[in-house]
Amino acid sequence: MSFKTLMAALGAVLVVAGSLTTDALAQRRDRGVDREWVLLGEREVDFRVDRDVIDIRQAEDWYRDRAFRELHFVATGNDVHMLDVRLVYFNGYAEDLRIDRLIRRGEQLPLNLRGDRSFVRRIEMVYRTRPNFRGKAVVKVYGEPARRAPPPPPLAAVSPGGRGTWVELGCQQVSLFKKDRDSVNVGRREGRFKAIRLHVRGADVEILDLTVVYGNGEPDKLEVRQFLREGERTRPLDLKGWERAIKQVDLVYRSKIDPLAIVAKGRISQAKVCVEGLD
Repeated sequence: MSFKTLMAALGAVLVVAGSLTTDALAQRRDRGVDREWVLLGEREVDFRVDRDVIDIRQAEDWYRDRAFRELHFVATGNDVHMLDVRLVYFNGYAEDLRIDRLIRRGEQLPLNLRGDRSFVRRIEMVYRTRPNFRGKAVVKVYGEPARRAPPPPPLAAVSPGGRGTWVELGCQQVSLFKKDRDSVNVGRREGRFKAIRLHVRGADVEILDLTVVYGNGEPDKLEVRQFLREGERTRPLDLKGWERAIKQVDLVYRSKIDPLAIVAKGRISQAKVCVEGLD
């Protein structure tokens, strides 16, 4: 066998070995992702700015061994510019995260979760892709399970710190088409509360202003300015002086009409905002 023939044969062997090694590594990596990560959903991204929702909505038992320590946003087919992510947790809290990151095709963007954040119920994404010959992109969202899953937080009863319970203090209907001002008369002067939060029912609501009036008439304006979808709650809002008697809660808000929700329900739903206090 000539030297050239020997070198050509050796080169072919190295190419095949390299190909087999690459395939083996890829298969091992894919198996690792399938074993360790949970696919929560995937969405096709349009060329314009797009909004999509991955709705996990599972029963409480599903969350008992499915706490996630990280979310992984994987781009396939094309690059994706992730603008914003909104996370809605099992206990009803919502959090808006500004991302503003480019995820290149084949790469992934990790998002660390901590504490109660590990129990995710809905993921809302705002993103866009760049038009080119590759075509449309697909974003896949995986959850990386926590090593030891704590029990999921309750939906409404116990406080995040584990002390006290949340009680409903009162509710108000929200006007359908205009900015609304209302007062929720608590009527529990004998009770003292550490914090309050708002719970939205029936339809989406934008909270503009919130003022707590204590039992002695002292007002306390709390910064909220938050858009809440139906079923969501604000974060706990600590009260001045920690434990205070509440006379009333003054709200400025407006309802947000969702055409898709109207089509799904076959009617226009009126929103209701309820005030909950941590006693």
